[in-house]
Amino acid sequence: MSQRWLPTPNSKYYIPKETFLTAVHFCKQYPLWLAELSTAPNSNKGVSYDKDTVQTSNLSDTTAEMAVKRAEMSRKKDLVDRIAEEVGGETYGRWIVQGVCFDFPFYVLEQRGIPCGKDLYYQMRRKFYYELSMRI
Repeated sequence: MSQRWLPTPNSKYYIPKETFLTAVHFCKQYPLWLAELSTAPNSNKGVSYDKDTVQTSNLSDTTAEMAVKRAEMSRKKDLVDRIAEEVGGETYGRWIVQGVCFDFPFYVLEQRGIPCGKDLYYQMRRKFYYELSMRI
């Protein structure tokens, strides 16, 4: 990973390297959250079937656990979407998400029609990582 674009310590959006990497890896989970949230939850995980009997796990409520897990994934996804929209507005928010969460380099975003230049995109991306690191 090239770090030439990282802000310097006296920069407006400076964050330490470890904090930056935490934000990057947080965003890399976004496609997994989308996939998990787009599939229907399976509420039968606590039930096992034998030939003659049905056994359920009474140690925990799997449906409630799945609901909590899905709610947490949804909260994280919404956090990324909200910060991207705050930083880039309606116009650039989705481009920021595509770049940071789906790992598209700028030239791919450019081919897909991003309506801004490289400098503005990288400035918005820096601000996005800064804002995200302050909220996770």
